[in-house]
This record gives sequence, structure tokens and C-alpha cells, in this order.
Amino acid sequence: MADVERPEIGVYDRVRVDEPGWPGALTRSESFSVLDAPPPAGTPWHVEEPPSVDTFYAWEGAEALALEPWTEAGQRGAGVKVAVFDVQWFNAEELPEELGDAQSHDCEGTRSCDLPMDTLHPRYSWEEGSHGVACAEIVHDYAPDAELHLVRVNGPTTFENAVDWAIRNDIDVVSLSMSFFNNSFHDGTGVMNDAAARLADAGTLLVSSSGNYAQEHWSGEWRDLDNDGWLDFPWGSSYLPIHYNEGGGGADISWDEFSACGRNDFDVYAVNRDGELVGAAEDVQDGNGDHCAPVEHLSVHADTEDWYWLRIHRRRGAGAVKLALLAKGGSVYFQEPGGLADPASGASTFTVGAVRADGYAHNGPEFFSSTGPTHAGAPKPDIAGPDGLSSRIYGSSGFYGTSASTPAVAATIALILGEDPDLTPRQAADRLAANTLDGGYTWSAPDGELGAGRARLWSLGDEDANGCAGGGAAAIVAPLLWWGSFRRRGGCPR
Repeated sequence: MADVERPEIGVYDRVRVDEPGWPGALTRSESFSVLDAPPPAGTPWHVEEPPSVDTFYAWEGAEALALEPWTEAGQRGAGVKVAVFDVQWFNAEELPEELGDAQSHDCEGTRSCDLPMDTLHPRYSWEEGSHGVACAEIVHDYAPDAELHLVRVNGPTTFENAVDWAIRNDIDVVSLSMSFFNNSFHDGTGVMNDAAARLADAGTLLVSSSGNYAQEHWSGEWRDLDNDGWLDFPWGSSYLPIHYNEGGGGADISWDEFSACGRNDFDVYAVNRDGELVGAAEDVQDGNGDHCAPVEHLSVHADTEDWYWLRIHRRRGAGAVKLALLAKGGSVYFQEPGGLADPASGASTFTVGAVRADGYAHNGPEFFSSTGPTHAGAPKPDIAGPDGLSSRIYGSSGFYGTSASTPAVAATIALILGEDPDLTPRQAADRLAANTLDGGYTWSAPDGELGAGRARLWSLGDEDANGCAGGGAAAIVAPLLWWGSFRRRGGCPR
């Protein structure tokens, strides 16, 4: 296979591929198998979409989380196994001073993830970055004695492989700062959330970023008041304004028929302010075809930074249906709360939003931090953590976004597990959520934007038998956050 030119990552459709000699890292599932070479002639297959990293930039969070009293007391995550799942690991093996004795695992190279990664020679252009290294650096900085694993996950298939590996190896906490799109209606169902549920059933906690898509999201019911075949938005127009920078961006439009694809077929178009067509997506949703997905991928060709207008046309179908849009690289004028993808939408996932570390106690969620409810109406995120973290990878300019807050929360949970090994990972997360910091930020944020609140550790020895912070809570807020107080939730008294 070494002399065969590699195609894009793809999956075999409705074919069970588990025979020796087949290329790629295969899973048990019948329709998710990474291709390592073109399939035999006549084999149905399609391209598998890679995940999106939630990339922003930032600088400091240990003080916001009150970690130093714990690490100075010797609570550094010893005995806890933490794995970082990510798609960008460039140069990780050359940074032992930042990552310690971390072990790496290539979940595309083998289904078992037994091979170490070659981080100096990424196989795909979208893996040529160090996003995962930055996430792992945060985990090692905050929980330096935890056993750290770096895991290459570049699609739904390799995520399944990584889940199986984590279960076999008794991983306690998985940190995932990526979003997977269009494998479900982002309603807690689908292959990604099924895999997350398997992790939870095995006792492994998946800590996932909520995503950085709050300004890119719209969702609503199909309405065609004048019966012209075009979606009528609630503001009385068939046009949705989206702002794109020069060069343009994209938009993914999906609808709630992942279990019954083909009932409806939608097309999507974008025009500029002169009414000229700048993008069209007209895939056919055929339930009898080899691969049917209730999704349209629109590319918008923007010659200038400006507002563009999107329209959705129903080519075939009838009746009520829910639609959702994520304007990748754009900003939606009529935004709806949301922007969560998978597995952040899953009930088994401990989902993390982002709050700026500088002024943590009174800051609301970052403007980009995706919030619930999910498309099924479930509240998310579960908690918020700090972004704006210094890192070797992003430097003093900082590591921002839910990508940064997620490993920070995962490492904090590792400290709790190290301090009380009798807890399960989920119990440790629930204890953190029960003792979140409420800095009085109640005047403008709707309920649910921060989940349980801002993650912050309590003073060691200052919790009762239920894990609730006791009378000494005020001491851990001073001096930086002296105006804050602890909101004790999940059964803890105020």
C-alpha cells in the first residue's frame, strides 16, 4: 500500500469490512471505516468529513481555577489517566518539557491505536497544526502528575477507534476540543454520541468543548406562508443575512431527518447585495441512494467583506421539519442560541463553555462560546471554564476559546480524582459542578449560558461529606476574586 496514492478520508457504505488485508483502521461499525487506499472497484464509499478544531487564542487560567493551593499541597493528578483526543499534533514529540512523558497513539494508523504518532509528518493538510499540543500542554501544566496520552482523532471513525482504546486502557478522563458536524441533528443522537455513551458506561468521562459557534447559528421550523417553495424566516423575509469577510466562508444546513433521509430535499443559495448568485448547494437527498445525508454544504464566494443573503428552497417533500444552520466563518444577523455540535450535544458528555480568565468572577460567557439548548431542547453546557491561557504553542498572545477551557476543566477534574480516588470521574465532575463560582453575573446572561457556573476548586479539606464547599469558601476567592461567592448547586446549600 505504500506506493498507492492516498485519497481523501472515506468510509465504506453498508459494507462490513473486517477481513485481513483490507486497508485502513477499521471499526466494528458497518459504515464507518477509514480508507487507507482506494476501495476495490464497485465498493460503495463516500468521503468522511474531518472534525473542526475550536481554535481561538489566549493566556492564563490556573489562578481563576484556584489550582495552586492544590498543587502546592501535592495534589497534582497522580494515579489519574487523561487522554487528549485531537487532530493537530505537529511537533508534539519534540516538546517533552511541555508534555512530560506523554504517550502517543495513532488511531488512524491502526484500529487498536497501538502505533505512536509521527507528529513531524502530518498526513493531511488539515492536521498541520499544534492545536492538540496546546490542549495537552494545559493538561500537563495543571495536572503534571497525571498519566497523559496524546491520541490522533481525525474523523468519526478514528473517534470510534479512540473510544475503544480508552475503554480497554481504563482512561479516566478524555479531553476533546473539537466539534463533529453533520453526523446527527446535534440533538444527542448519532454515532458520535453513541460512542460517548459507551465511554460513560465504561466509567470514562468525556469532557468536550461546547464549540465557538454562537454567532454562526440559526435554527427553526420550515415555514412557507406564500407556498412559493422558499423558507419564510420568522422576521417576514425569505432571506437570512450573514456577514462574511473577504474570501467568503461556508454554511452547513441540516434538517431533522437523519433517521429517515430522503423524505425532504432542500437546496441552498447565497446572493450578494446586488442579487448576484455567490453560492449554491443542490445535492440530491435520495433515500434509495448509496449515501443519503440530510445536509447541504454551501460555499460562499465573497469578493469583499460584506453582508450576504441566504435562501433555502424545498425541492421535494412536505410537512413540518426542523432546520439548522451553521455559517462557518460568518456571523448570522438573526442568531439563535445554540451552535453545539457532537459530541457536545450528548447527555453523556461533560460539555464546557468558555469565560475569559481575566475578570473570571464577573465575566459572562465569551461571545463565541456555543450555548444550549441542543436541538432536542436539552440544556448545555454543563459548566464553564477559563480561556485566555498562556501556552508555549500560542505564546503570550494567548489560547482562547472553548478549546482552551476544556483541557483546563479536564485537568481540574483530574486533580479532584487524585485527591479522592474513591470517586468516579463523573462524580468528580459533579462535585466540581456543585461548587461553581458565582461572581454575581446574573444581570444579563440567560440561564444556561454557563451551565452550573464557572469551574473553580474549593479549599482542600473544606468540603462536607457531600462534597460541598464549607464555611471557608470565601478564603479561596481572595484576593483576585474577592467579590465572588460560591454557588453550591446539585444538592449543595447556598
